[in-house]
Amino acid sequence: MNAERILFQLAGLGWPGALGVALLLAALASDRWVTTPLEEQVVTRQAEAARRALLPAPAERVRKPMALPRERAETALPRLFAAARHHGLTLDEGRYAETGKVGEGRRLRVDLPVSGTYPALRAFLAEVLDENPALLLESLELARDDIAATQLEARLRFVLNLETAP
Repeated sequence: MNAERILFQLAGLGWPGALGVALLLAALASDRWVTTPLEEQVVTRQAEAARRALLPAPAERVRKPMALPRERAETALPRLFAAARHHGLTLDEGRYAETGKVGEGRRLRVDLPVSGTYPALRAFLAEVLDENPALLLESLELARDDIAATQLEARLRFVLNLETAP
């Protein structure tokens, strides 16, 4: 269609038809240059929010390490293992050893290899660290077989501060 024919057709519509065509073109332009970029921003922000939801929450305060009485330390490890199983983590053989110099605070270092999903691991860590202020996460190593795998292999190293005997 050439331009003369389009103008002839518009003239046949009269001013109400020409106004309708102009409004239709304005709506199409608005959709193309306003709505579509806004929809893309919404998708981008939703993806960013989902990514941030997987990250650990920033520490609101630095937790000062506390010490656990020796008699309660005996129950701390079984509770740690039970919490891991409660969150669906598979426990491999863990190791622990008491460290520290004479006259200084004693510490119980716990190396705990586990496997499970990332959300289960996060929930487990949040629970045990909130529940026991004497327990600190010293290191965390994560690995998975391939990028699509949902199961993680994690090696957790906790330190449990113990009170020294008077």
